[in-house]
Amino acid sequence: MSYYNSSFLSDYANIRTIPATLSVAFIMASLYQFGGISTIDLVWFGYTLSTSHSLMVSLGAFAIAFASSETKRFEYYQDWEKVAIAAGPAVIVLYEFLPAFADLLAQRRPAGNANRLPRDHHLVVGRSPVRN
Repeated sequence: MSYYNSSFLSDYANIRTIPATLSVAFIMASLYQFGGISTIDLVWFGYTLSTSHSLMVSLGAFAIAFASSETKRFEYYQDWEKVAIAAGPAVIVLYEFLPAFADLLAQRRPAGNANRLPRDHHLVVGRSPVRN
């Protein structure tokens, strides 16, 4: 009986861990792509991620989340939900590849007419080098 409970709890924990991980990946990628974080450095590998990486992570997390939902078919959604589901990936791709679209979104921001938010936030993953 205890084996069943521990197995059940483990499965339940994994069910909650995967969506949480996808959410964090989507949020971090979106912050980076839309200018909330200036750069993401993977210090362990000596590599800096590009906005193309954030595009792939955002679209991948979006697709996995939608594909794993219980209602994958559009007929189960209301019209406004269909628009939101379709607009998400469209905004992500258009913002990356169409500068006019990025400028249009920048005009709607309270921060002014900058193409992106101020790029003064820096995220370092791993051990940061010592600065003098």
